[in-house]
Amino acid sequence: MANSAKNIDNKLIAPAKRYADAILEIAKSKNELDKFHEDIKTVCDAYDSSEEFKNFMNHPIIPASEKKDAVKNIFDGKIAPDVLNLVYILVERNKFSLIDTILYCFEKGLDEAKNILRVEVVSAVEVDEDLKENLKNKLENRLKKSIVLDYSINPEIIAGMILKIQDKTIDGSMARKLENLQRKLA
Repeated sequence: MANSAKNIDNKLIAPAKRYADAILEIAKSKNELDKFHEDIKTVCDAYDSSEEFKNFMNHPIIPASEKKDAVKNIFDGKIAPDVLNLVYILVERNKFSLIDTILYCFEKGLDEAKNILRVEVVSAVEVDEDLKENLKNKLENRLKKSIVLDYSINPEIIAGMILKIQDKTIDGSMARKLENLQRKLA
């Protein structure tokens, strides 16, 4: 998902997760997970793309009532009322800057609700489509989840792949094998 690549401050995850979990539960109860996701992304995109909007929302002197009026003018009728209410709560509590981290946490919960597991794959060179499909199928069969593979290239690993699955790393790179060999010979 788009927001996953953003640099998220780990210190903000705990407070953001509470908001994300609450809005996720509302989205589940209304069977509107994808709609809420798109709406939260819409708010994030507006926040991230306009320095003027970001400065306005983060300005400590501007009253919450003015910020809520601005939010209403921008988003009313364009996003679900429950997402708009979340934005109002963030404004009232002076927590609007959490919106990107809330999206990140919401996306994690969305993946879990849809039984999706994201796997980061790092290879030395571009991986062909057959190998990508084969890897995806093997992981889905082994992990019993729908797999989304996020590929990146790092020529420093020489050959092979590194898989990052949640908090586990499987390093099958040639660089790691050479490093291990060097340690054994030392």
